[in-house]
Amino acid sequence: MRRQQYSAGAVKVAFWFQEFRTLIELLSEGKTYEEIKALNEQDNIFGASTVTRKRQIYSTVSARAKAMDESFVHLFMCVNATAQKQLALAAVMAQDTLFYEFVYEVIHEKLVLCTYELTDADMEKFFRRKQVQDERVAAWTDATFNRLRRTYREILTGAGILEKKNKGPRHIYAPLFDLSVEKWLQEHDMAEVVYALSDR
Repeated sequence: MRRQQYSAGAVKVAFWFQEFRTLIELLSEGKTYEEIKALNEQDNIFGASTVTRKRQIYSTVSARAKAMDESFVHLFMCVNATAQKQLALAAVMAQDTLFYEFVYEVIHEKLVLCTYELTDADMEKFFRRKQVQDERVAAWTDATFNRLRRTYREILTGAGILEKKNKGPRHIYAPLFDLSVEKWLQEHDMAEVVYALSDR
């Protein structure tokens, strides 16, 4: 899986599963990214509240889709909603290196140790570690880290990995991968995604 520079761009985004699914459905119908972008401009196909937001949604979900192999579209359309969420989460991890590392270093460790609970302290420890490791991350503000924490929790909740809860520790649910999803990820240089979300 290709590594990108660390980015705080996730402060502006969400899991956007329904929007991602809409994009994939349009791609499966033969639409190009440029055609979908134009449709979004004209018809606000993602139902965004502002022009800025609709462009942000398109930019984000299209970047996630482009991070995957072309065969991803066909697989996505052939599996159920739970497996589609697993694939959408894999696309987020492929497109956002810092989020991928959070899942790999924090969620995976919790699953391996059978401590199925994510706390604010776990997230704080992860981001402080990245500040030491990377000058770019070291320059980010506390407000940025707070927004990243909210985004990461929202993405994992939307994907069914994290308990939906407003405050306090959140239960982590170990996903049972659809066999076709697991096989596809392993065959497309993304076995790390399966590993990061397993107790192995």
